Amino acid sequence: MTVKGIKFSEVKAKSLANPEVKKAYEEESQEEELRAVLIEMKSKSGLTSTEIAVRMGVSQPAVSRLERNLRRYAAACGMRIKLSLG
Repeated sequence: MTVKGIKFSEVKAKSLANPEVKKAYEEESQEEELRAVLIEMKSKSGLTSTEIAVRMGVSQPAVSRLERNLRRYAAACGMRIKLSLG
């Protein structure tokens, strides 16, 4: 028995034709971009999450929650976050 492969680009295009799937995909993509920016900021600063927490005057778990919830906060306000480092 042979199995015919399907290109990922075809599966993706078909999936993104569904508005609900497209919205979820875009939200996840934005979240990944935000995570990447936060990781880059932390890396460039040379600080650990714990050190960042101390500088912010909060606990390390609070920093983690902040990192996870920024996008959700913006979405709840009807906004999207666009970040760049300078």
